[in-house]
Amino acid sequence: MKIRCFHSKSLSIEELPWYEGNPEHDDTLNYRVSFHKFGSGDGHVGILGTVKADDWKKKAYQDSIAEEVYKRFTKPGTGEGLGSEFYDIKSNFQQDAIACWKSFNRPKDPSFCDYHKENKRLYPDTKDLRKEEGLDTKRPNTFLCDFCPVQSMVMQKKRKAAGQYD
Repeated sequence: MKIRCFHSKSLSIEELPWYEGNPEHDDTLNYRVSFHKFGSGDGHVGILGTVKADDWKKKAYQDSIAEEVYKRFTKPGTGEGLGSEFYDIKSNFQQDAIACWKSFNRPKDPSFCDYHKENKRLYPDTKDLRKEEGLDTKRPNTFLCDFCPVQSMVMQKKRKAAGQYD
């Protein structure tokens, strides 16, 4: 079971029940957001995140989520966004993917390289830590190829086949 957490400039995090529909039709969210306004009547900028309900019940986990949100949620253009560590890691993956792509002579077709093959799967070394926290230890489904130019070519073909470019 999952819950949602809403955070706005009022520096509060509110727990919301799970909702899978269009946020415009989410009465609970709209009601809670209606209280987050400036004196001018303009709404606060907020973020809405998803957390497993069992994880949110753990005080230490809840505190660490709140700490990260408060650290990164600042005025637009002044915060770290998703954090400098995230962007550093993403940049490393992109550089590795470009090197891989070049090693296959810059293919435009995934059949000419190791696209989404097991040797390109990214495995974080966090299985023991996740188990310790009671989190799912299932391996992620992320590949180095997701950061490669071939990925955009694959997505274009899929979208064209689905008629999204018509």
